[in-house]
Amino acid sequence: MGAAMTGPDAWAVENGVLSRLPAPVAMSSAPDTTLIETRFTGLCGSDVAKLNHPWQGQLPEPWYPGHEIVGVDTETGDWVAIDPLVSCRSCHYCDRGHVHLCPRLQRIGWDLPGGLAACVRAPRDSIVPLRHLHDPAHGVLADPMAVALHGVRCGLRVPMGRLGIIGGGVLAVCTAICAAEAGWDVHMLVREPSRSHQLRYVLDRHITLHSAELPTCDAVVDAASGHSDAPIRQALKAVRDGGTVLVQNAYAPRVVLSVPLRDVFRRSITLRGSFSYCRADGHDDFRDAIDVIAKGGDWAALMTRDRFPLGELPQGLAALDNEARHRPFKVLLTSDT
Repeated sequence: MGAAMTGPDAWAVENGVLSRLPAPVAMSSAPDTTLIETRFTGLCGSDVAKLNHPWQGQLPEPWYPGHEIVGVDTETGDWVAIDPLVSCRSCHYCDRGHVHLCPRLQRIGWDLPGGLAACVRAPRDSIVPLRHLHDPAHGVLADPMAVALHGVRCGLRVPMGRLGIIGGGVLAVCTAICAAEAGWDVHMLVREPSRSHQLRYVLDRHITLHSAELPTCDAVVDAASGHSDAPIRQALKAVRDGGTVLVQNAYAPRVVLSVPLRDVFRRSITLRGSFSYCRADGHDDFRDAIDVIAKGGDWAALMTRDRFPLGELPQGLAALDNEARHRPFKVLLTSDT
């Protein structure tokens, strides 16, 4: 990404403290990159887990978060989204499109400066135009939708039948949309009553919502992984013997599965992980995700309706950490300009 210089302020975590610091912006001479003026940055659940709670894993120092980025390309004037995965492009995995497994993978908003800033520089081939979205802000959903597409395409290569989904957040909704479109009979476990009520009005009528427990399913997706193993235990309980449990992304560091492994293996359950997204088998999950979002749907408006000015990041985080009745599905930070 080239040498760095300081630019306008950006939100960062340094020595465990969240504050606004001068943003490191790659020099304009960095090859094959472009500068994006950020307009919307989504707070991913993985960001919130690190910003609202003590984090026991590794983070850069300082850490400049924000990987769900929509902005304007300063060279073309186009509205764009940024694919945050920056791989080496030359290893065994990259050659096969499995960029998420690249051993030298860098991620904008993690290893590289993120989008909670006035601008961010990114590789030109990571820039994806948003020409067909009703609202450009919906582009922040490209990352979770890509994770969902990857899970359905690559993680659920089994005969389609009844699919259970644990969770009522953005990733769970995106997974339900992708799975229903692919032909699965989708059942979601959404325990929060207000969320369930909202989702009934925006999801495909073929997606069935449950508030207590799932029926027995051929496969179950854990889209609620977090700080306890409760979601994966629920998934293992709901899946039939010989079925598949797919875990989207990863749990927080040091979370331990409390279910005896003997029970899992005795039931011949396939337990699979599905981390991030890829560009394998003729697909590009991130770009395909934008096509899914462009088809429209009230769900995209619901997922992106809660917006805070960039300077009010602490207030946005507090809203997501709130147990109030109408906790946002997602918080978007909007540019200060």
